[in-house]
Amino acid sequence: MAITIVLVTTTALLAATVQATAGLGFALIVTPVLFLEMSPASAIVTATVLGILLNLLVLFAEPRRPTPAWDEVLPILAAAIPGAACGVVLLAALPRPALQVFVGMTVIAAALLRTRRPGRSRRRGARSRLALGYVVGALSTSTGINGPPLALWLAGRGLSPAQVRDSLSTAFLGTGVIATLTIVPVVSHARLPAAIIGAAAGGVLVGHAVGSRLFTRLAVARYDHVLLAIILAAGAGSLVAGATSL
Repeated sequence: MAITIVLVTTTALLAATVQATAGLGFALIVTPVLFLEMSPASAIVTATVLGILLNLLVLFAEPRRPTPAWDEVLPILAAAIPGAACGVVLLAALPRPALQVFVGMTVIAAALLRTRRPGRSRRRGARSRLALGYVVGALSTSTGINGPPLALWLAGRGLSPAQVRDSLSTAFLGTGVIATLTIVPVVSHARLPAAIIGAAAGGVLVGHAVGSRLFTRLAVARYDHVLLAIILAAGAGSLVAGATSL
């Protein structure tokens, strides 16, 4: 138990630091470790609860007023609700490893295209946001890798780093609530040791404190590079995880 507590807490601290700095990366880092140390039901519930805590800290525990791009976030969250239901059906119809490989390849291709064509576009309309939200919702319940497409979209909307970070946190908070409602039947099967949850929450608190300070010192030009590096790492991780499970 002691080794599990140390491992989960350290991972939660690292994951929270990454996401508090760039706006995404928490679930990508912490979820694989939770699945190694817990039952699937316990891992899902723990990751969801810790993610909600972290996003609340980013939005409401920093000495500033959050500035999410509501015109981007709200349509995406609205479309994510039916998308989440579709993701459950998709996961039942197709093997998860195949989905992970497909998502990984798509994310890597989109990120590489972004590095070659860094220009920002503001011309995409409401239909594009709704389509993205549907995809984000479907990925939330099928592969758990919903951050990279959202981050790529927001990074291309001409937003400031603070707006991208706050918009990601707002979207993740919303999808976290949607996921919570979706996994209500799972909660009864989850075993959630209070010591592990409490220690991991402490790691999230420390990680947020470190990451929020790193964000304030991160130059605007470097923010895009950090965001793209995390997106590429997420795509590669999904690709490897899926390929090794086929």
